[in-house]
Amino acid sequence: MDQNVKVTIGIPIYNAERFLNLAIESVLAQTFYDFELILTDDGSNDNSLKIIKSFNDPRIIVIADGENMGISYRLNEQIDLAKGKYFVRMDADDFMFPNRVLKQYQFLEDHSEVDLVGSPVLVIDDENLVIGKRDTFIPQKIKKAFRHSIFIHPTVMGKTAWFKKFGYSVPLKGVEDFDLWIRSFNHSEFALLDIPLLYYREPLRIKMSTYRFRQVQYRRCIWNNRALLNNKFFLFKLIFLSYIKEFIYSFASFFKIDYQLLKLRNSKSIVENKGLLT
Repeated sequence: MDQNVKVTIGIPIYNAERFLNLAIESVLAQTFYDFELILTDDGSNDNSLKIIKSFNDPRIIVIADGENMGISYRLNEQIDLAKGKYFVRMDADDFMFPNRVLKQYQFLEDHSEVDLVGSPVLVIDDENLVIGKRDTFIPQKIKKAFRHSIFIHPTVMGKTAWFKKFGYSVPLKGVEDFDLWIRSFNHSEFALLDIPLLYYREPLRIKMSTYRFRQVQYRRCIWNNRALLNNKFFLFKLIFLSYIKEFIYSFASFFKIDYQLLKLRNSKSIVENKGLLT
């Protein structure tokens, strides 16, 4: 392992040209310097690869094989290549606070028992305006973990060895993070910082084809992991609630009130329309 690389940051990319510059720039602007940045292009057919290659920084590693393999495959690829002690998740349409990596690195160094740490996020729209704040929590029992995604995926930083041990399930793309949290729940130590460290981009409208696909994947995920619950009634309750939720979102999307549902995910304590880039 290269002793100068303490952290590996991985960004899987697919047709992300609109926001990709900002995402990469936020990584290169980190106050923590000793990292490598692995960019894996998943067969983009826009200008994503051209944007990636426009950056000239020795810490950047570009993987582009022209194939479309899905996010789970690309994340596992990054983890296999990672030289850092810790692995950092990042999405191509979000961007980091300048001290994100430093804060999480220091926390993990000071708490060697912790495998994975995440944070709240500030939610932004396509114009980079803050529209809310989103928090999460770590449940005490796995039953609650089946009902609530423990981490906001692109906020996590953890031991690379932990990621290598558990890995992402390639067939469960779309819920690959949720699946990872519940599979590893009984064998891991999770933590959350109490301050936002990432600007998390969320569309103002629901893309129902994507939403339906993820609900199908969610139901497949909880069925695959049903042995962890050992409770058939609760299992079928979760599946039933998933269908109900899918119906509600379909109804809201049809009548163009889905934005109201999306707003419920976020805290109202953040002033809306606060400029980020001024």
